[in-house]
Amino acid sequence: MKVHLPGTSQKHSNKMVFCFAYPSDLEQAYAFYCARYKDIEYNDFLKLGISSFMMKFNSMPESEPLYTIIKSRSMNTSEIKDKEEKKYWNKLKRINRIPEEYFSSKDILLDLSRKAKENKL
Repeated sequence: MKVHLPGTSQKHSNKMVFCFAYPSDLEQAYAFYCARYKDIEYNDFLKLGISSFMMKFNSMPESEPLYTIIKSRSMNTSEIKDKEEKKYWNKLKRINRIPEEYFSSKDILLDLSRKAKENKL
């Protein structure tokens, strides 16, 4: 998911930055949702529609840990002049990087089909 963080400039670029890794960030997103909006069961959270979730996700405050994770993935650290700040963000960028996992379209569709069948039971 490509995310524009509030307070950052949107420059036109051909490079897409993926900031939200569904499997690895889901627990942080759930914690954010429960703390800010309402305490719901994890399975109910997983059933939220993307538009409903994104409306809340886009109003995330800078104090939220998930905000920092996403910001560390999307920022260009080469523009930071202060050495300590640059070191800090580069470290966070390494820690929070999205794992490089590649799946064929066929594998993705099979997995989605399997999960849909599991949820119907």
